[in-house]
Amino acid sequence: MNVLAISFPFPPMALPRSIQVARLLSGLGSAVTLICAETDAIKLDTTIYPEAEREVEKLVRVKFTAPPLSKQFSRVLYRLSRKRWNERYRNPDQYRSWVKPVLETVTGLLETEEPRFDCIVTFGQPFTCHMIGLELKRRLSLPWVAYFSDPWIENQFNEYDSHARELNLRSESLVLQQADMVLMNSSETIDLVFSKYPVELKDKARVLPHAFDEELFKEASSPASDRLLIRHIGEFYGPRTPYPVLRALLHGRKVDSTRYEDVTFEFIGPYDLGPELDEILSDPLLPDVRFGGRISYLESLAAMGQSDGLLLIDAPSEQSVFLPSKLIDYIGSGKPICGITPPGTANSLIREIGGLTADPMDIESIERVLADFVDQVRDRKHSADRLPWGRPDVRSRFARVAVQCKFSKYLVECVKSSGREVEPDAV
Repeated sequence: MNVLAISFPFPPMALPRSIQVARLLSGLGSAVTLICAETDAIKLDTTIYPEAEREVEKLVRVKFTAPPLSKQFSRVLYRLSRKRWNERYRNPDQYRSWVKPVLETVTGLLETEEPRFDCIVTFGQPFTCHMIGLELKRRLSLPWVAYFSDPWIENQFNEYDSHARELNLRSESLVLQQADMVLMNSSETIDLVFSKYPVELKDKARVLPHAFDEELFKEASSPASDRLLIRHIGEFYGPRTPYPVLRALLHGRKVDSTRYEDVTFEFIGPYDLGPELDEILSDPLLPDVRFGGRISYLESLAAMGQSDGLLLIDAPSEQSVFLPSKLIDYIGSGKPICGITPPGTANSLIREIGGLTADPMDIESIERVLADFVDQVRDRKHSADRLPWGRPDVRSRFARVAVQCKFSKYLVECVKSSGREVEPDAV
């Protein structure tokens, strides 16, 4: 089967979507032509699947260039006209100028190489990729699979005003109506996104979770020290902060000054948290807490594998449909997981696999759960159990081989449902 895939991120871009797309497309077994972006606007990480390019049949990098003085222009336009700013930078995002060169590239491929594509797959975010898919669907009349790594309209991190929401709701509606199949990473996300549309539209939705790669965790081991090492790995930004955990740790020590004496809590990843962090860290009652900066993707996996336990911290909300790809890597590491995460997808998965959770808005619950988690991690460290932590049947659902196989079957289903024939080796 010949697949035309559109994804702005791809290795070595230092973005979670680069990793997700590489895991799905590299070595898929189908003939994949992937169009991705080449840009100086995004940091690179050469440890992210360095062989990915060679494991895709044809890779075309299409240049994306942010206009000169774009940051200054954006600030001025934002002050002068929020409506114009929305139309330029939030319709659907700041990468919309990439649409035209990608369409021109596809036209060139069809004219010079005459590939016979069986289907189109677009990966969002950024949702500009789905706008490209919308136009390719109109031009080529091929079966189209639209993959959503996150919700579009309901994503709290997008912070749309009413005008931006109206623009993006119109685009989302067109994509969901015209795509032949829609893939999202949880049933909760599907329920939320499709709740505002006619019920029959939901029939085209399928669940495709993130995946972990077992090959990257072969050197996992516990630290040799008798001290427990509990790590959070990932960036803090916006409403996602370590403050609920730090406050719970501090209060726990005020109740019992000996609590966590044998524990180091380490937060690895970029952060810009302001003076409140310095104030908390200067409190002499706080246990051993350390902050580190950005590390490479492979270094982050090694840090997971060489810890005793892992913390997931999400932004506060009443309900969360987000399934962080980091959580799936945590599962792949085989280390115990504690989630400070709202009710919803990630919370349910952590509990299902055997972990503990607390709501970010409930400091008392966080304090209690952290104490229980540390006790469990301590017992595991001192036992002879060296098997990967977590229910094996749950872990296996997120292994790369299983997820890639499911993705391949969805492509075949989509093509067959359009009335087209599929080569036997594509199944």
